[in-house]
Amino acid sequence: MRKIGLAVLGSILFSSFVFAQNNRSAVSLTGNDAASCTVPDPCRTFDVAISKTNAGGEVIVLSSAGYGPFTVTKSVSIISPPAYHAAMAPVSGDAITVNVDNALVVLRGLTLNGSLGGVNGISFTGAATASNTRVYVENCVISGFSGNGVNFARNGTLFISELIARENGTAIFVDGSTGLPSSASIDHALMEGNFDGLRVDNATVAIRNSVAAHNGDTGFWAHANVSGTTADLSADNCQASHNGDGFYAGGGAGTSRLMVSNSVASSSVSYAIIAITNGTVRASNNTVTRNNYGFVQASNGVFESRGNNTVRGNNTETIGTITTFGPM
Repeated sequence: MRKIGLAVLGSILFSSFVFAQNNRSAVSLTGNDAASCTVPDPCRTFDVAISKTNAGGEVIVLSSAGYGPFTVTKSVSIISPPAYHAAMAPVSGDAITVNVDNALVVLRGLTLNGSLGGVNGISFTGAATASNTRVYVENCVISGFSGNGVNFARNGTLFISELIARENGTAIFVDGSTGLPSSASIDHALMEGNFDGLRVDNATVAIRNSVAAHNGDTGFWAHANVSGTTADLSADNCQASHNGDGFYAGGGAGTSRLMVSNSVASSSVSYAIIAITNGTVRASNNTVTRNNYGFVQASNGVFESRGNNTVRGNNTETIGTITTFGPM
């Protein structure tokens, strides 16, 4: 009986060892996916490291390398310190897929390159159900994707800080599931040379201290593509420069609302700030100059100006009905 007891105890200890998970895992250029993924014994890829990490744990980068696309399936933080260059350059599909409900995901210090055929940089899509997933994108560089740099296209909450997104289809796309809008808070985003900078559909988004420049279509767009949805975009202390259009509300079948304040719209090919079909603009304390058109109200759009905007030096200063509102 004593031998049987020892055998059972040994089996339990062995099983615990085999299935043990890390609170902190690691990847490196010289890592091996057969390793334990601990800091002294790192793995080579994020997918394997995530699989060996407890929910709520973290995976840290120990050396500069290309680590390949990966999928997040639990609450986890993926962290590359400033000293290292952690890159993903997919030849197809998405660089990072977030496929988890009711989780907290942090992506920090990563470089995503889509020029080899990648579609989206960071993508959160999936079931049309309510999700308490929070995705934090911090100090990342995303470039060259044919789709969206950040593709947040289902119900959840997105936080972005210190992002560079250049030469993508759309730098940042925020949407929601049917009947379930998303929300996002964006601070210090640099969106350059994309087709669109920030596009909002079924979501409420606040962006501040950010720049959209040299985007072929629109810098900041409250769109609401689908009937019955609402795009609510607040832009404060932002700059739209050398875009097709600077700040744009409307153009979709849903309801679009854009509040733009303390911002600059300059050198737009067409419109600096426009309210068009199903869109409402409220503008306060902005500088609008060197655009083809300054303030524009068109179709059934509504354009309200606080009366403290500077609109000068445009080829055409205003078009349509601009309604002035005062302090409350």
